[in-house]
Amino acid sequence: MERLINYGKYLSIFLILELMITFIVSLLNLIGLNSGITSIILFIANIILFFVLTFSNAYKKHKNGLLEGLLLGSIFILIMIILKFILFNSSIKISTIVYYIILIIVSLLGGTMGVNKKSGHDTTTNS
Repeated sequence: MERLINYGKYLSIFLILELMITFIVSLLNLIGLNSGITSIILFIANIILFFVLTFSNAYKKHKNGLLEGLLLGSIFILIMIILKFILFNSSIKISTIVYYIILIIVSLLGGTMGVNKKSGHDTTTNS
């Protein structure tokens, strides 16, 4: 149950931040910024968002970084796919699959680095 609450917390944070990022990028597109540039901004923002959230989750758990990164990243991507189908009624292309694979890899890296991040105090002693 605690695990579901934890994932729910990160999912809520993800959805709020994703909506904010999308809103900002849409405003940039609306004021005349090239859509290619806004797509790159959205891509980079999603990479950072996935990395930070999976890093934070794994850092707090201190174990199973790959698994935690994979699970949380997969949940985020599943939500993105569902929203894409509901809101835009679009099909999945090869470029979209590559995009999701990159986000999964970033999630795995975030989880791994979060577990391996040393805390401020080292509990090991040298004898």
